Amino acid sequence: MFKKVIRWVLIALCIILIGYEAYSLYADNKEYDKARDEYADIKSSSITSPALEDAPEIVEYPLLSIDYDYLKQVNPDFAGWLFVPALDISYPVVKENTVDEYLRVTFDGTPNKAGCLFTDVLSSDDFTGWHDMIFGHNMRDESMFGKLKYLKTREYQEKLRENPYIYIYTPEYVYQYEAFGYYVTTVGSDAYSEVTNEEEYDEFLEYIRKNSYYSFPEDVDFSTYNSLLTLSTCSGSSGSGKRFVLHTVKRKAWNNL
Repeated sequence: MFKKVIRWVLIALCIILIGYEAYSLYADNKEYDKARDEYADIKSSSITSPALEDAPEIVEYPLLSIDYDYLKQVNPDFAGWLFVPALDISYPVVKENTVDEYLRVTFDGTPNKAGCLFTDVLSSDDFTGWHDMIFGHNMRDESMFGKLKYLKTREYQEKLRENPYIYIYTPEYVYQYEAFGYYVTTVGSDAYSEVTNEEEYDEFLEYIRKNSYYSFPEDVDFSTYNSLLTLSTCSGSSGSGKRFVLHTVKRKAWNNL
């Protein structure tokens, strides 16, 4: 009799646990849907792709017409628009004022686990620092930085080699960066080094070279100490402390049209 009672208690606990997990998944998906809809609305309200023949000059970068005034009105912390063609990543980026300020808040300030893409407090305000960093969640629905993990696959590695450039659009300039390294690391590793001079820059490059899954492109010249930009997201199971980083170096800058 006692064994039967224990068995039924265990069964009941399993049912409760399964129900709780199912509800949590449902609630998370509803929250993620809201975030996805918000960012889709932001894109449709602020981004257009004008015909190249309408451009006043030859354009060497993906031509996006961005309503910077609208984005600044929605969020005064707006810093620029990130576009990664090889991974189809396209989002506004904010500059955080306090640590993890945008970890659970979307671009328009709505509390949401999807958060927002943000540069950390140590990064420059205008993407001109020695080493700037953008953080975003590794979302299951592939939104935010959910596609960075695909760089572990051969298919996306080839896509990145074919088009290794990412772009930051600001009201004043459009910056082109080239990917030159990526790998799995941990929270607080040297992948997040603060770089303030040429010596630290060289040491940082050496660390990346030793850890990267991706060989440095032969045509990239680091001797001019162009700005570095790192994209970072979680990797592996929640709470593991693992991170996936993509390192890029600034190649060109254009006055915004």
